[in-house]
This record gives sequence, structure tokens and C-alpha cells, in this order.
Amino acid sequence: MQRKVALEGIVHSTTEYRIVVTCNKCAGLHEMGISVPMENGPVDKQSIGNLYGGKGLPKSLANLSNTSISCPKTGRQSTQKNLHQIFLVPTMNEPLNATLNPVLARV
Repeated sequence: MQRKVALEGIVHSTTEYRIVVTCNKCAGLHEMGISVPMENGPVDKQSIGNLYGGKGLPKSLANLSNTSISCPKTGRQSTQKNLHQIFLVPTMNEPLNATLNPVLARV
């Protein structure tokens, strides 16, 4: 998906986000293998807890804290309940300068 104008750390268009969590078994970051489209989402990686700050979560994110993941290092299953450890990562996570000024990005 393409980014439009970024103001105050928010993307003002629909962007696809990968879901990444902090593993309870090895403390590493692992992809859940899930992506969600969002309007007005964060420009860079941001936790769901920080983004929504106690507000109700959209349906596409509400069940993530109940979704089990397998740790690639230990092979063990875990569920991340802490919304501050579940992250949205834009699929096109290039530096903001590359989005707004492609000439500067090549320097």
C-alpha cells in the first residue's frame, strides 16, 4: 500500500500493517503471520497499547491478545496479553524521508 501525507506520526491513508509481538518465551520479536489494513495508522512501528491508550480496539485487532504464536527459537506456544507488546509495523516501512523526498533517500 502507498503512504500519503504523514502528519504527527499518523499515516493519512489506508496502509497494510504486519503484526509483531514480543515473545513470552525468548523475549524476541516475532511476526504473527497476520496483516491488517488500517486507515490513519502509525507511520512507524508502534504498540497497540500506545496507539489506542485504553480506548476500544477495532475488530481487526481485538482478538490479537488471545492469539497463540509459536516461538521459532524454543518451539513453544505463547500468547501475548500485554497490548504494549503487540506492534503494528507498516509493510512499507521505509524512512519518512524516502516517502516524502525520494531524491534524499538515495544520497
